[in-house]
Amino acid sequence: MEDRDFWRNERIAFLALTAVNGIGFWSLHKIAQANYGFKEALRAPGPAGVEKPLAAAGYDGEPGQESLWSEGIALARTLTSLGVRLIFKAEAEFPEKLRAIPDAPEWIFIQGIPENLSKPSVAVVGTRKPSDDGLFLTKYVLGVLARIGCVTVSGLALGIDQVAHISSIRYSLPTVAVLGTGILQNYPKGSNELREEILKAGGSIVSEYLPNQSYSAENFVRRNRIQAALCDVLIPSEWSIKSGTAHTVKYASRYEKRIVNVFLPGTQNSRPEIPFSAAEYRASWYEVPTKTESLIQFLKSVLLEAPESMPSSTADLPVGNTIDTLEPESEKDSDDTIEANGLNQPSQLPLI
Repeated sequence: MEDRDFWRNERIAFLALTAVNGIGFWSLHKIAQANYGFKEALRAPGPAGVEKPLAAAGYDGEPGQESLWSEGIALARTLTSLGVRLIFKAEAEFPEKLRAIPDAPEWIFIQGIPENLSKPSVAVVGTRKPSDDGLFLTKYVLGVLARIGCVTVSGLALGIDQVAHISSIRYSLPTVAVLGTGILQNYPKGSNELREEILKAGGSIVSEYLPNQSYSAENFVRRNRIQAALCDVLIPSEWSIKSGTAHTVKYASRYEKRIVNVFLPGTQNSRPEIPFSAAEYRASWYEVPTKTESLIQFLKSVLLEAPESMPSSTADLPVGNTIDTLEPESEKDSDDTIEANGLNQPSQLPLI
């Protein structure tokens, strides 16, 4: 119970701090890496380096802290109503595939089925402006994966990524969309409908960014490492040596993931990224459809060897079970705890 209370309060304090102008992603990242708790940062903001922005925003002193605490509770409830969980790296439920990388995120927001992040998976990514060949190859690869059955991973971006998600849904493959923005942002514009379809089909939406954080070039590069970390095999169906996808390929190599290029007959010589990634990252390549059976055998051999890295606290639960939410256990509990608890008492709200 003490651990539950601790992490519950850490979530509320973290979300409260995200509401303050002048306290951004890297400020909170620095606090996390210093092992200085977020609730402690609210109580004693000086050592955490957030005293000035709290004062500038009018949250100094005990009244300001209590007001900000209430804002954290309100944001937590918003996320819970959307089925979003916030999990810190130090928690047992944190996805092991993410914990294993050297530049692991300090926290992760997950909407949908968290178990998807622990299952054998293939990331299918690529350019935002695909050619007809790129679109065909993406759809073909997803057809191949439908014969195998696995989780897919992509980035929800226009072009190859969205085609990968849509084809995954078509073939009843759970798909994970890794965002380069906060989980409450509608980016790319108009992608909300696809996000809803992903969730309805048993997929997941994932982000390490603050709930309302906007996009940036840096965010997308860092996002790519999470795609690479979550997959066992990366298939960049259409990409170039100098591109955003190239960052994902590099991360996948760094994390010792298998990389596979696919191409149509007679097109290999026009794809310089294929020999480049073979030399730099030991990537494999397959001509399709002529070598489809070989590709299937390769994918099966990798995915069947990839164990499900279930977090220790959820390993015995059936898929789809939730550990906790931040929903109040009753309306009475909801009203009473907000009034009574505040910053100096343990929150009685369940986990987000």
